[in-house]
Amino acid sequence: MKNLLRVIAGAVAMATLMRAQAPTAAPARQQTPPRLAVPIEPIAAIVEAFRSHAIVALGNEEFRGNEQCHAFRLSLIRDPRFTGAVNDIVVEFGNARYQDLMDRFVEGEEVPYESLRQVWLNTTQPVQEWAFPIYEEFFRAVRLVNVSLPREHRLRVLLGDPPIDWDSVHSREDIHKWLGDRDAHAVRVIRREVLEKGRRALVIYGEEHLIRKNTVIGAADEWARGLVAQLERSAITNVFTINPETRRDLKTVQADVALWPKPSLAMLRGTALGAAIFAPGPQRRPVRMEEQFDAILYLGPPSAMTMAQLSPALCSGLPSSSLAPTAPAARLKEYCATLGGNTEIPDREPAITYLIREMIRDAAQGKVDPARIAPESRERLIPFLQDIGPRFLGPAGALESLTLLVDTHEGGKHVRRYRAVFANGPKIIWTVGLSSAGSIVSLDPRPE
Repeated sequence: MKNLLRVIAGAVAMATLMRAQAPTAAPARQQTPPRLAVPIEPIAAIVEAFRSHAIVALGNEEFRGNEQCHAFRLSLIRDPRFTGAVNDIVVEFGNARYQDLMDRFVEGEEVPYESLRQVWLNTTQPVQEWAFPIYEEFFRAVRLVNVSLPREHRLRVLLGDPPIDWDSVHSREDIHKWLGDRDAHAVRVIRREVLEKGRRALVIYGEEHLIRKNTVIGAADEWARGLVAQLERSAITNVFTINPETRRDLKTVQADVALWPKPSLAMLRGTALGAAIFAPGPQRRPVRMEEQFDAILYLGPPSAMTMAQLSPALCSGLPSSSLAPTAPAARLKEYCATLGGNTEIPDREPAITYLIREMIRDAAQGKVDPARIAPESRERLIPFLQDIGPRFLGPAGALESLTLLVDTHEGGKHVRRYRAVFANGPKIIWTVGLSSAGSIVSLDPRPE
């Protein structure tokens, strides 16, 4: 009987999936308590979603290189049901400048590694985002899957990050040209390469790119600015969106989640999980989870999550040419210069440490003081801190200690490395680049 009930519940959830559409207005206040969310097998549910949607978007827990998210992505693309339903995979972690190179690579051609790694190391984003080995492994997994498929059924990987050329970046204006609206570039790629060709695509982007509703207090427009909101607001297409929630312990919202299989997918509309507030906090407008996403992917409790680590092998063969200070290769060199320094050292400039401590504490509340950041880096670092602060630093708890591990001056740049320990357990290593005036030029946080 229990098995029969579970099958019936799964069928109901699957039927709800088929009806999923982007919300255009907040639903009427519910008169009865929301029902419990029901776990269903995730790959079957995603394949089913492609029956009614050309685009299915799967959130990526990118900041800390979540290994459970990565493992699920690999199991998904390796499943014959997926390859039978999907043509393309659009990823945030690749520079569109190298699309031809990626096309050749996933088709099985030999591509020199020094050329290949430019795909994920030379994006517009901070280097720690995509330098984790899990992203290289993802591209190699697609290549291997394609070996077993007929040419007409092979997966194409579309690189969604704008085609920035760091060799031509010499000023703040040069950077702004590429960072103006990364999501608009992704939308153009999806329209041109997927929708206009009658194809279907899995989109893998950070969850903030997939939300539908603006969480900024007092915002004039209720729509968010990400790629899903842009696609749906203009009625280009409806997207089925999935949030892999790895930071919040979902059993605090629905107790039986602790008994769910890992992984599981659950529909959000009309459920207790759907009624939960997405990214709660005093600096954000309360928006329900079901207003942001269609489904949630359960990979286990936060305590079970593991994080990828940057490899020292990244430091070999870095270019010696002069690049913009914010270029990923230049920032990777900063990281490499501080490798091996995990022992506390005397702090001879405590005023800088105070600056960093206050920046972290403010970011956890969604606040950023532009005066602490160098003018040429504000365009990039302010949104970065506003994003990771409430999502990652806030749940980590109070900042208990900040200790100095490395203090170097190289090539006219001051680089400091800290260990931050938080009340709820996380330890984060911060590599901080400073200007001659003592303001922040670059930030690379990563888990220890």
